[in-house]
Amino acid sequence: MRRSESHSLTAIASAGAPSARSRRMLALVALTGSAALLAACASPGTSPTTAPPEPSAAGDTGAAPVALADDLLQAEGLFDEVSSEGYAVRWVEPGESIAVVIGGSGGGGGCIPQPHAAELGAVGAAVVVSFDPPDAAIACTADYRLHGWGLALPMSVPVDLPTVVELVNLRGEDETTEVRIGADNLLDAGPTADPQPSLIPEPSAEGAAPSPIPPDQLPEADVTMQDAQVRWIEPGRRLAVILGGSGVAECVPTPVAARTTGISAIAVSFEFPSEPMDCSADFHLYGWQFELEEPVSGTLPAEVTVTGTTAADSSTVLALQPDDLLSAP
Repeated sequence: MRRSESHSLTAIASAGAPSARSRRMLALVALTGSAALLAACASPGTSPTTAPPEPSAAGDTGAAPVALADDLLQAEGLFDEVSSEGYAVRWVEPGESIAVVIGGSGGGGGCIPQPHAAELGAVGAAVVVSFDPPDAAIACTADYRLHGWGLALPMSVPVDLPTVVELVNLRGEDETTEVRIGADNLLDAGPTADPQPSLIPEPSAEGAAPSPIPPDQLPEADVTMQDAQVRWIEPGRRLAVILGGSGVAECVPTPVAARTTGISAIAVSFEFPSEPMDCSADFHLYGWQFELEEPVSGTLPAEVTVTGTTAADSSTVLALQPDDLLSAP
């Protein structure tokens, strides 16, 4: 820049000495040109009149959820994942839309959690999907099937790193479940997908023989207890069944086995004493642990059918929640 300025001044000098007004104009031109040149050096390739785009605001919301077609719910491995975890999250179109799949009553609607549109948190935060809980006043069918929704994101997100998806209130009580999905976690039915069972499957094999639970690990006795009680020892895998009865052990039904009859259904059988006995009138608690050969979902409510605990060989159907755990007094 100094060489160009010297050349210009030399040319001016050769033409004659400039007046005071001319000298002021030359100084102004030189300063203006220098400022423009410095601006160009400081911001190469950037137009001085173009402002950078502003980022989208946090909390933007995508389109309303759209129910997934049945063929997409038959994606390979999807049923097993949902039955184990209680949910599955995959990309429909990487960076643009996700699929959220849960399991529950075939009746759907108010019998299962319902999602809201997907949201984006602050920069770098997760995709957030909130749920409304099931309607406890609705009578729902006991069959089990998958339910899924496609959710478009408010704006595209990069997929070069795993994307965090937060499922809020899916399990109730404002609990947040965090899932990470990569670009290759795609929802694709594919030609080899297994059909989705819409009814309770055939009973599976029985588990290990039941084992007694020590009396000091049982809850406090309740003389008003009429039916069997069920609790989880390990949700989805180990079940406790508790009976009340006479202090004479031979008067109490004998546990036989427990088997899985559905994704969240269990059948427990007892053998009632066949011979008349002289039973005392005192009240005791008895408990047994059943280990399931085929685990059920540990995140969904389970239905336990207990038979053989009365002389009439009737059955009792009991509801078992994931947090119904056996706790000693």
